Amino acid sequence: MGDTVRRPAGPWTPAVHALLHHLEAAGFEAAPRALGLDSEGREVVSYAVGDVVWPDQFDLLEPDAALAEIARLIRRYHDVVATFAAPDEAQWWDLSADPSGTNEVVCHNDLAPWNLVRGVDGTWTFIDWDLAAPGRRSWDLGWALLSFIPLTPDRPLDEEATVRRLRVFMEAYGAPDELDSALAGAIERGVHEAKRIRELGAQGREPFVRLRDEGHAEIWAGSAEFVTANASRWASSSRR
Repeated sequence: MGDTVRRPAGPWTPAVHALLHHLEAAGFEAAPRALGLDSEGREVVSYAVGDVVWPDQFDLLEPDAALAEIARLIRRYHDVVATFAAPDEAQWWDLSADPSGTNEVVCHNDLAPWNLVRGVDGTWTFIDWDLAAPGRRSWDLGWALLSFIPLTPDRPLDEEATVRRLRVFMEAYGAPDELDSALAGAIERGVHEAKRIRELGAQGREPFVRLRDEGHAEIWAGSAEFVTANASRWASSSRR
């Protein structure tokens, strides 16, 4: 509606809005602003004007400089959210949450091109924060590597480009020595996503029925296998 987005609220909405308020207060510009609930009980957040990167604008992320910008933005988010104190009554949606039970940071849980908007002024905004929940940084980073490098077998890069982009991302994130951990997170995320699509699709839940029928479970399972087969070599090459 105009310059806002209105969607059904859930039990997790108060916690997500508290998170968004924290980001706003900390000067983190790459997230929507939480504007409360409307008269119909829907959540209201600010609308990010621009182009959603996936599926038609992925070329925006092909330059290494753009990939580095995204990695720095994710690091900035993780640094800012480390000081977030969730409300005592906070509830989080566990749909994509880190199953380890670790509370290192509140992960976005879907840092990917389909949730990234490139503004007309060249700024980036991550949208769709409903899946935010506590977890490990590597849980967020693994998903980001899968989708932004990318490390999916349906969008293959050659070896040189893959190693270069992994190095660019992790150096820009400020943790080049944590590539092994991030790649392990990518494997976990691929396995988890494939399982989620298959189980919830079998229950008849949308959009998982559609995702299952479109072959997304196979894509993510294949991604986990692809990273498993190559992670050690990529990590070794990136350190040279």
